[in-house]
Amino acid sequence: MSLIGNIFSSLQAGDSAASGVVGIDIGSSSIKVVELQERNDVITLTTYGEVQLGPYVGKEVGQSATLEAKQEQEALVDVIRESAVKARSAVFAMPLSSSFVTNVNIETDPDSDLAAMVRVEARKVIPASLSEVTLDWAEVEFGKKDAKKNSNRHDVLIAAIQNAALERFKVLMQFIGIKQTPTEIECFSAIRGLYDSEEPDLAIIDLGATSAKLYLAQKGLLMRMYRIRAGGAIATKEIANKLNVDFETAEQMKFAADKSAANFGDIKRVHHGSYDRAFREFNQVLREYEQRAEVKFDTVFLTGGGALFPGIDAHLKDALDREVIMAHPFSKVAYPAFMQDTMKQIGPSFTVALGAAMRSFE
Repeated sequence: MSLIGNIFSSLQAGDSAASGVVGIDIGSSSIKVVELQERNDVITLTTYGEVQLGPYVGKEVGQSATLEAKQEQEALVDVIRESAVKARSAVFAMPLSSSFVTNVNIETDPDSDLAAMVRVEARKVIPASLSEVTLDWAEVEFGKKDAKKNSNRHDVLIAAIQNAALERFKVLMQFIGIKQTPTEIECFSAIRGLYDSEEPDLAIIDLGATSAKLYLAQKGLLMRMYRIRAGGAIATKEIANKLNVDFETAEQMKFAADKSAANFGDIKRVHHGSYDRAFREFNQVLREYEQRAEVKFDTVFLTGGGALFPGIDAHLKDALDREVIMAHPFSKVAYPAFMQDTMKQIGPSFTVALGAAMRSFE
C-alpha cells in the first residue's frame, strides 16, 4: 500500500465533498470531529464535537487514556451521534504515537537510486522493522545555503505509520460505516488547518494532553518537527501535586481558571512552569532552523487543547521573543455569525480535525 496519496498528497474534491466529510482526530485524552460540506462553492461547517476518553476506562476527564478496541468504538460512536455527524466520508488524522516523522539528509552520486537510499536511511531512524510500517517519503528543498554547498545532497522527509495502527483504525472506520478512509499523520492535518499561501513560512506549536509539538513548514510542506513530553494532562498533575488536590479538582480549577480568583496566581505559575523546558527547546530548534534555512518565522501559531489556558500565549511569546497568535482554523470555513466568539475560543482544540476534513476540498 503506497502512502504517496495518503501522507503527503491530497484527494480531489468530489461527491464526498458535496455530501459532507468528517475529519477525525483521536488524541490521547479525547476524540474530536469536524464535519464540513461544500455549499454553493463555499466550504461550510456542518457540525463539530468532542468526547473525553478518560471516563471510558475509569479515569477522570482530561486524563490520557489507552482504550481497548471496543471502548474506542464506543467513544467514536458517541461523539458522532452526539454531534449529529451525517457524512459517510471521512479523513482520519493518525496520532504521532502510532507514527514516525523525521527529516534526513542523504548525499548521493548523480546516478544513485535515491528511493533505495531512503529505505536504507529509514532502517536507521525508524524504531521498528520496515515490514511493520507503511513508509512514504518526499524530497524537500531545505534552504538556499545547503543547495549552494552541495547539489548532490538531498533533504528528505520520511513518514511512516505502524501497519497495526492502520489496520486498527481501518476496522474502527468500518465499524461506523465508513470505508476506504484516507489517512494522514496529525502534523500534516495541523499544517493544512492553518496554512495560508500568502504566508508560506509557517510555525506551529501544538500543546496536546501529553506532548507538545513544534512544526515548521514552508509552502505547506513540513520541514522540521520536534516533540517533547509536556501537555495539558501533565500540567493538571503538576497543579494537583502542588495544591494538594486530586486530578479531577485540579482539572476543574484549570478549566475554570479566572484571573480574578485568589488562587489564580498559584495555578498559573504551576501551569506555565510545566511548559518551560518545552518552550526553551522549541526556541532553540526555531533559531537553529532559521539559521540553516535562511528564513525567519516572525509569528508562531499556538494550537491544541493546552492553548486554552489564560495567558499561555503570552508566556510562550516571552520564551520565544516573537509574536504568538492563537490558532483560529475555523476562519477557513463558513459558519453562522453568532458562532464567531465560540469558534475563536474552541478553535485551537479543533485544528487537526478541521485540517483533516479540509483535505477533501483541496
